[in-house]
Amino acid sequence: MPYQAIRMIVMDMDDTLLNSKLQVSDANRAALKRAQLAGITLVLASGRPTPAMSTFADELAFTKNGFVISYNGAYVTDWSNQKVLFDTCLTKIELDLLIDIAREQSCNLHTYVEGEIITNIENPHTDFEAELTGMPVRIVSNMKALVTEKVPKVLLTGPANKVKQMKETLAQQLGDQFMISISKPVFLEFTNLAVDKSRGIDVICKKLDIEKTHVMALGDSYNDLTMIRDCGLGVAMGNAPDDIKALANEVTLNCEENGVAVMINRVIDAIEAK
Repeated sequence: MPYQAIRMIVMDMDDTLLNSKLQVSDANRAALKRAQLAGITLVLASGRPTPAMSTFADELAFTKNGFVISYNGAYVTDWSNQKVLFDTCLTKIELDLLIDIAREQSCNLHTYVEGEIITNIENPHTDFEAELTGMPVRIVSNMKALVTEKVPKVLLTGPANKVKQMKETLAQQLGDQFMISISKPVFLEFTNLAVDKSRGIDVICKKLDIEKTHVMALGDSYNDLTMIRDCGLGVAMGNAPDDIKALANEVTLNCEENGVAVMINRVIDAIEAK
């Protein structure tokens, strides 16, 4: 897809738009502003909960013309009016099944309820999630009894080698019931089968009457795979695994080198040169 044909830019957050300090660099901010002035629709697409994306969306002026895809696509929000365009969660029955699976796998689990991270035991991986998102952690002894309604997603957590092994095993066992992806090496994420970032982009494209071929998507990890594969211009970060890079149309610089800004500026330069 020619750069000048891009009408929407979708960005993952952690290790893509954000650097290792969890900040948006000055170069990335300037590029985003250029895109907004050029009339490009901007979208943040993350496994993060919505509350952990809101500060960034507000600071980057998404209230003017931006969208937020959160929980890996379980929620899609029009940030200009805070209207939720799409939400598809896991049922109580599905949550209870995953609680049992976590016990069988001898791993920890957490989910999200009313702005809190809910987990069964204190553990470094849930603490890491709290650090990333700024959300409080609540430890409960009986998650099945406490969480009685639907949840946006569930994470099974553990060391990276165990998470990779669980992904292979549980994809065979539960792949017809859940969308399963690795976001961070220590996070194995479960969402509704109808949920992923690419489908979240479909919701926005339909609302704005934009063909997906006119969308550029940038990401670094396995939960970005579908949007990198499905959009007209799929871009892998320089810090992405090799198998994600192999699926992309282009590979940009890493998140410490402002790879997002590099690609946005190429697009805007091409549009201005028309």
